[in-house]
Amino acid sequence: MARINREQLQKQVVQHYINVANKQKQVTVNHFLQEKIPRQTIYSIIRKYEESGYIGDKPRSGRPKKLSRGQLTRLKRLINKKTGISLRRLAPRFKVSYQTSSNRLKAMGIKYYKKQRAPKYTDKQLEEIPTRARRLYRMLSNNDFELIMDNEKYFLLQDQSVPTNRGFYTSDKRTTALQRLMPFVTSYHNKEKVLFWPDLASSHYGNNVLQYLDQNDVQFVDKKFNPQNCPQARPIETLWSILKNMVYDEGWEAKTINQLRRRIAKKLKEIDIKVVQQMFSGIRRQLRKNADNGPYEACSS
Repeated sequence: MARINREQLQKQVVQHYINVANKQKQVTVNHFLQEKIPRQTIYSIIRKYEESGYIGDKPRSGRPKKLSRGQLTRLKRLINKKTGISLRRLAPRFKVSYQTSSNRLKAMGIKYYKKQRAPKYTDKQLEEIPTRARRLYRMLSNNDFELIMDNEKYFLLQDQSVPTNRGFYTSDKRTTALQRLMPFVTSYHNKEKVLFWPDLASSHYGNNVLQYLDQNDVQFVDKKFNPQNCPQARPIETLWSILKNMVYDEGWEAKTINQLRRRIAKKLKEIDIKVVQQMFSGIRRQLRKNADNGPYEACSS
């Protein structure tokens, strides 16, 4: 029986024993037996009242709290609405563990939120993104598409930033960009339902590329429907970031290209497919946020 229910029963028994039964135990017992209260429970309540004169459970001391009220107030003042505070470094000052301080903060309604870096936008982009996002949102809402995103990630032997020159040499820019698209589509998708969503790299909307897509009857997101610089609506970019962190975990480095390839393939298999599905299931929701509130609001939510 829950404590609140137990205390309520104790109060009812004692009040009946004093006010109705005139302290005749058998009268009170017979009354509550009809309510299917165990005889022993009724006698125990009455005996406890006669011995202590107390109704209900006494306050319990429990385990002593590790942080006093004053310490909690100080902790809240030091960390609430502050940036760059490390709770792991702060907790030892209160002689408690990180987990204890974290639990106490949560009890006070203070939670840790990771900052999301918002891309920089031009005034023109801020004006166009909501319109483009709404168009794409409506397109995805009204049709049963199998969405394919185009994106790339550069991996080096070590976890280093890739130089700004990201060009490449080829004799046919069209085949470099799309040589794997059609085999992938025919192997894993229904071509009639595919919607190809490239990023806004100029090469992806070149005449040769558009002609190639039309010749192969591949539907694609029109450039005027494609929101600029909206990584929060394109989880493929988040997926690449997760994979990169896994590949270079604990400062891992590759000695050869083949070793790097094997490492990438191995870590890719370790990613939880349910997490990926959840990320991609929120595409329309993120597009709607961009459409209704703009890209900065979408980044912060």
